[in-house]
Amino acid sequence: MARPREFDVEVALNNALQVFWTKGYEGTGISDLLEAMQIARGSLYKAFGDKRNLYLSALKQYEKNCIEPAVQLLRGKEISDGGQRIRMLFETIILAVEDDNDRRGCFLCNTAVDQAPHDPDVRKACQYMMGKMVQGFYCALKDLEDPEGQDEEVLETRAMSLNVAYNGLRIMAKTGYLSSDIRKTSERTLTEFGL
Repeated sequence: MARPREFDVEVALNNALQVFWTKGYEGTGISDLLEAMQIARGSLYKAFGDKRNLYLSALKQYEKNCIEPAVQLLRGKEISDGGQRIRMLFETIILAVEDDNDRRGCFLCNTAVDQAPHDPDVRKACQYMMGKMVQGFYCALKDLEDPEGQDEEVLETRAMSLNVAYNGLRIMAKTGYLSSDIRKTSERTLTEFGL
């Protein structure tokens, strides 16, 4: 009879995500992961296979913890004005820096630059999550108080551009820009989009 797992997989995975997010894939050693996850080497390999599979699981966990809530905010109908929802999402970047001094940037962006060019599974996961964000922006744009009669192609292009702008702000946070500079850039971008 197999022994049950003696650790909480969700907690261990969240801890692994934090290590990968802070140190990157190459900068993270197995010993870093074991210490953060509070598990034995054998448990790590039994539960996740290897470091790469653990990384893919951590990326999926990021989708659950960060991408899904962002998309839900953009799609949410509790706030009828889609422009306000977009502004709220952009504000989360600034508040992460101001309130928590969070300079890790976006794990999805980090992964897209660091690992996606070399790993087709990572690339596919990144494209999927980016697509979810674009669809979130698209839904918010459809709910603008003044949609300006835009056709579908224009809305899709604007949604993609907003996702690029959002990721750019996350990169600004990671590279150490002052929160005031990030805020000015955010406000200028949103104004240019008529938001």
